[in-house]
This record gives sequence, structure tokens and C-alpha cells, in this order.
Amino acid sequence: MFCRLAAQELSLLSPRLSRENVRLVGIGLEELGVEEFVEKKFWAGELYIDEKKKSFNDLGYKRFSIWSLPGLLLSRIARSQAALGKERGVGGDLRGDGYQNGGLLVVGKGGKVLYSFVQENPADHAANEDILKALNLSAAGSEQASASSTATCGDGDVCSVKPKSPASE
Repeated sequence: MFCRLAAQELSLLSPRLSRENVRLVGIGLEELGVEEFVEKKFWAGELYIDEKKKSFNDLGYKRFSIWSLPGLLLSRIARSQAALGKERGVGGDLRGDGYQNGGLLVVGKGGKVLYSFVQENPADHAANEDILKALNLSAAGSEQASASSTATCGDGDVCSVKPKSPASE
């Protein structure tokens, strides 16, 4: 459910990104559930599958452990996102690899990383405002933005955000 919610949220940026000639690319980790993911239009961008998880490993995206996952799923953010998913009718079947965390990169021309977000909880996802900020785009032209912006961006530096620790949730 959490990846579907994050994909829906990011997809809200699709019209704006298209107008700015910015590609929205997602990398999934398995074929399982992709057909439904596409049919129900959870994602509005290009979608690729990396079953060997090479990109996840290369980017340093860790796996949640069997011991940490239950506590993370009981955190405030996870409960909030689960309620939002239920409200939106997103659903989920809990099939597949729920232990792999992910993240988000905004990559500029020439391959320069403009923004990096690493998931620390299955329910974490980058705020749309932070993505727009990294691209030097105002939120005014977007259909909707997400939760509050917490990214720190310096001139020419990578924008980054560290989510709240699960312990503080």
C-alpha cells in the first residue's frame, strides 16, 4: 500500500514535470503486482523493473529486517499512511518483497544529483515540495503538493532530507 500511495503522490507532479520537460521514472523491484499497479494508474511516469535489485544495492538502499519492520509498521507515519490508503481505496495485498527500502533521486542534466531521499520507514516518501525545490520550480504550477517541505538545498549542492526517525513517531 505504501509504495502505491507514494507513487500516487509523485504522480501529482507529472503534468508539471512534463511541461518542464522533466522525466518521471520509477524503478520497481519485481514483476509481481506490476500489471495491477499500471492498470489502476498508481504511477504516471516511466516504469522499469530491476529484479536483481542492482540499482537498489548500488544506491545503498538497505533492507528492513524482520525484527525492525513490525515496529516501523506501528509508527505514527505508517498508521497515518495506512489510514490515507484506506480512505483513497488504494488497497494492497502484502505480496512481494516488503523488506526492501527505496528512495528518490532528482538528477539534473549531465547526471548531477540535485536531490536525494532515502526511505527509513516503509511509509516514508519524499515531499513533492522538496522535489520541486530541487528543480527550482515553484509549487504554484503544480496540481497539488504533499506534506511539509523539509529539504535543505544549497546553491549548486545536493538537496537532501533525512526523515524523522521511527523512534520519534
